[in-house]
Amino acid sequence: MKQPLTSSHCWSFFLILAFLAPAIAHAAPQRDKSPFPEGFAIDVKGSEDDVVKAVQSVTEDQVIHGTWVYARETTLTDASAETSSSFYGPWQGPGHAFYKVRPGALSPKHFKDSTDIGTITVRYVVQAVSPNRTHIQIDAAFVEDATHKVHVSDSSVETSEFAEINIRLLEIQREEQKTAEALKQRELEVQARAASKQRDEEIARLNSAESSLRDLQSRAHQLRHDVEVRVKNPNTELKAAPFQRAAKLQSLIANTEVVVEIITPYWYGVETAEGQRGWLRQDQVEPLP
Repeated sequence: MKQPLTSSHCWSFFLILAFLAPAIAHAAPQRDKSPFPEGFAIDVKGSEDDVVKAVQSVTEDQVIHGTWVYARETTLTDASAETSSSFYGPWQGPGHAFYKVRPGALSPKHFKDSTDIGTITVRYVVQAVSPNRTHIQIDAAFVEDATHKVHVSDSSVETSEFAEINIRLLEIQREEQKTAEALKQRELEVQARAASKQRDEEIARLNSAESSLRDLQSRAHQLRHDVEVRVKNPNTELKAAPFQRAAKLQSLIANTEVVVEIITPYWYGVETAEGQRGWLRQDQVEPLP
């Protein structure tokens, strides 16, 4: 059977609770809230250099995308690119920070509860993730001039700014691809011209070599023609010495070709195709045709 709580029990409970309360409060984690509204972040396919170029191009377009101040307008112009921001302060993190500022904006659309004139600041943070992947953080805030009240974007500005950045990034990448293809084409053309030149030089060398060979063959033929003669008449005696009474080595038939090795005023020292050497009178032979 349960015992009813007495006054002494209640006082004991409150004393214990009062004793433990500071310890419980100290143990609970305290989460620091960022002073700036959370923006838009995404990783894009592209080098950090290309993304920086695209972001810089958008910061210089003088438009705050995704908002306007009058119902009949769809854009907000007269924004300027800045290297720093009085609202966001200096960027302390990794990567590169860029800013676009539009003062004098009257109750701009897509900034929650904006009802006064003030300044719109867009911050872009670019950080490389890998050689071909880059992180982009875009934040947008509207601060009233009079009350310094901060109005956060409903993400229309951040996503619209990113859409512009993505368009510029694709244009940059297309131009780089065209440039790379043009360079590759020029390289191929240079290689083709070099190969054609080398081929022409090789053909010229081959033609020169063939011409030299033909010249050598012609010269050899001429030399052969100059040193070879043929016997005019049948039964021509090949003598062992250059005089008429010398012994006969053999008889040569008409048109036998011999090579002249020695020339005297009246005799030729010759060699037959079989290797037989002897002498013939010059009037017994005639040049080859």
